[in-house]
Amino acid sequence: MLRAFLEKAHQDEPVYITDVRRAFQAAGTEPFHLHVTLYGGQVRRFPLMLPHWHGEEEKAFVSSYVYAMVYNLLSSLGAAEITVYLNRECGELVALAESLTAVFQVSASKNDRKGYGKCLNVNERILSTLSGGKKSFAFTVKDVTEEPQEETSVFSNEKQPVFDTLPKLAEDRMLLGIDIGGTDIKLAASVNGKLAVCKEFDWNPVDFATAEEFTAPVLLLTKLMRAAAGLYAAGQESAILWNALEKDASLEEMRLATEKMEWLLGDALKQFDGIGLSFPDVIIDHQIVGGETTKTRGMRENTAVDYEAEFRKLGGICQQLRAYTTEAGTVRCCNDGPMSAFTAAVEQSANGDDLSDGVFAYSLGTELGTGWLLPDGSIPDMPLEVYNFIVDLGSFHQKAYDCLDVRSNRNVNTNLAGSLQKYTGQSGVFRLAVKWLGKQKPALLRKAKHMGLFACQDGRCLVPTEPEDRRKECLEFFMNHAAEGDEVCQKIFREIGAYLAVTWAETDYLLNPSVKSRILFGRLVKLPACFALMCEGAAEREPSLQLLAADSSLAVTTLMKELEAHPRYTVAQFAQAIGAIYFACT
Repeated sequence: MLRAFLEKAHQDEPVYITDVRRAFQAAGTEPFHLHVTLYGGQVRRFPLMLPHWHGEEEKAFVSSYVYAMVYNLLSSLGAAEITVYLNRECGELVALAESLTAVFQVSASKNDRKGYGKCLNVNERILSTLSGGKKSFAFTVKDVTEEPQEETSVFSNEKQPVFDTLPKLAEDRMLLGIDIGGTDIKLAASVNGKLAVCKEFDWNPVDFATAEEFTAPVLLLTKLMRAAAGLYAAGQESAILWNALEKDASLEEMRLATEKMEWLLGDALKQFDGIGLSFPDVIIDHQIVGGETTKTRGMRENTAVDYEAEFRKLGGICQQLRAYTTEAGTVRCCNDGPMSAFTAAVEQSANGDDLSDGVFAYSLGTELGTGWLLPDGSIPDMPLEVYNFIVDLGSFHQKAYDCLDVRSNRNVNTNLAGSLQKYTGQSGVFRLAVKWLGKQKPALLRKAKHMGLFACQDGRCLVPTEPEDRRKECLEFFMNHAAEGDEVCQKIFREIGAYLAVTWAETDYLLNPSVKSRILFGRLVKLPACFALMCEGAAEREPSLQLLAADSSLAVTTLMKELEAHPRYTVAQFAQAIGAIYFACT
């Protein structure tokens, strides 16, 4: 069994963690039971079984499976403590269990943690936020004879769903929805239940070295939208400086237009009654607490600043946005994954759909966003950084490339191989394009390189981001070729679908949500043909998996229907910004 997995890995084929676990649970002989104590004190049991190994390579493979399991648990559920129950007479397994403290660098500082330890940085920030700094994480190893059998109830459903009430609440308010992504920001403002103005702004936050570089554009865009929405509310729509709302408008053009529109309004300048913010990081109780995403890499690597202090400034963006709301107004913030699920839930509720099992959504863009809403409409307090999941324990050749190389399957935040960051988002498309086109259609790959969509730099193959960010164009190049029938490009999106099926299986195992379908948002589902290809690939691994596209069929509420009818913007692009408007009403 172990040799078969290793042979696939050496052939550069994926070895999915779900397949390994299925095989180990069936044929494993040694207990390696994980009890995960969650932030609220509840306990989840994962009774893993491990096989005997022979030699260092097999030992390393089994160890990689254990480390990936623990890493995925910490990246999804989070934990106050993890206890391992095993046979203490098996010295090799005891050594493996006791290695967890060193591998995950429990005693190291946040700045010194690498690889597996990165997820503990997020875990510690959440623990500190929820416990007021009174709790610290630890691994414990005990004999299996001491194992308790009870598993406490993890999630309650005490609250009532609110989705169907939100469109009504938006009818007499001026609201702003902000959807922050890795390559752009999308904003939508509504006035008295009508879609007033939209704005798209391209950026590349990975290069930002300070919190101010991150927050300043967001605050300027908010001021711009407040002025434009204020003119709309005052019946002066013709006075809106629409050029500043173009995607390519510079920061200086937006600043000057904002000042002029504010001058036109004078004392009639209105504040927003609420702002909803979709933010690409871990959010607990409307506070940004993660700090280990690609978007803040520039800040983390800036030795001229104290990253923890700088990140706290970034975490204060919601308080800064309060300056643009009324005294009674609110700023509500959640991760972009839950915002996807929330957006879908509002529309499904308006359609009369049954949401008694909750909602689960993936956002396929720069990376993979994941959102889970419980049947009562609440968002569980957990990291849910599914894009960090290690799902491929094989593909050994791709591990050899630098993490910034498009051919690499290494996570750019952790340098760990096989994580979903390089499988389900745009990076997955780029990696597979170079892999399969290089083997089966080199002429098309040469065309992409000739167009400047790929470039060689310092021995790396990259999609350029300077002086012009070509990532969207590169993704659309392969999406369009797939939609037009190119067989190799179609293969890329079928494989992305297979990755989504693995993602589904892993989240289903770790989180055990009642809802089994998945709603897909983002650029990768923009073209129906590409979505259909992903569904084909997913069905080959998980025939029962139901994938739903957040396309025009999602448009039920007034705001979403107005977005659907918009001459320039699409539901696939701006749905989460509309969802953020409704989120501001919660």
